[in-house]
Order: sequence, then structure tokens, then C-alpha cells
Amino acid sequence: MIYVLKLTVKTGIPFYISSKKLMDIVLLITNHCDACTRAKEQLKTIQNRKPNINAEVRHINSYNDDRIFITPAWIVDGQLFAYGDINKDKLIGKIN
Repeated sequence: MIYVLKLTVKTGIPFYISSKKLMDIVLLITNHCDACTRAKEQLKTIQNRKPNINAEVRHINSYNDDRIFITPAWIVDGQLFAYGDINKDKLIGKIN
């Protein structure tokens, strides 16, 4: 789990500025993939609407999981969320 922390200037003691867990999203893509291009745009929209996510776009060949072979693949907090085009509102609902 990752929480947003801030150190106080005077004491250096950490305190929470947000108790919301940051969500990790990995979007796996490949070359010459129209759905991957759409997924990257969706991810940008999601990042603009929900700043409490860590997002990463990676080529599927750099991801070490032989069970995932369809792109785009959405990995949320280490678990496969969806393949292909997604309902971005459903994903945003999961982030809330």
C-alpha cells in the first residue's frame, strides 16, 4: 500500500495529507494496435480526473507474465482488470 506522506518542516515527523491509497495501473500495449492507442488516451483522461493513481504504459514484451498475451491489457494493483477497450467509468469507479 502506498499513502501520500508529507514531512513537517520544523520536526521532520511524517503526517498524512491523504489517507487514500494510491492505485497502480499498468497499461500493456504493443505496436500497430489501434485499441492500444485508444487505451492510452483513456488512461490520460483517467489520470486527469483521478490524480491518486500511479500509471505506467509498458510494451507487453517487457512485462513478465506469460498468461497475458492480448493488448491492450489493464493491470490494476497487480491484477488483470480487463483486455481491449474498456468502460473507463467502470475503472474510475474502481479507483474511488
